[in-house]
Amino acid sequence: MTTLTLDEAQQHLPDAVQKALKGEGVAIKVDRETVRLVHDVPMRPPGYFAECYRDAQDAAFEERVCGGLK
Repeated sequence: MTTLTLDEAQQHLPDAVQKALKGEGVAIKVDRETVRLVHDVPMRPPGYFAECYRDAQDAAFEERVCGGLK
């Protein structure tokens, strides 16, 4: 994993983004916090929130929307 300070990240952001797009880990240190650049954010699986819906039509809508993002 590549770790950059905020100043370094500002100077080398295009390179850092390219690394993240290739799946390499890139972290940016901001004071005590760390921010990671990620290429993909995992989606919740279909039906993940199905129990949260009172209306079956709402649950079916969530299933269609989530299922279409695979």
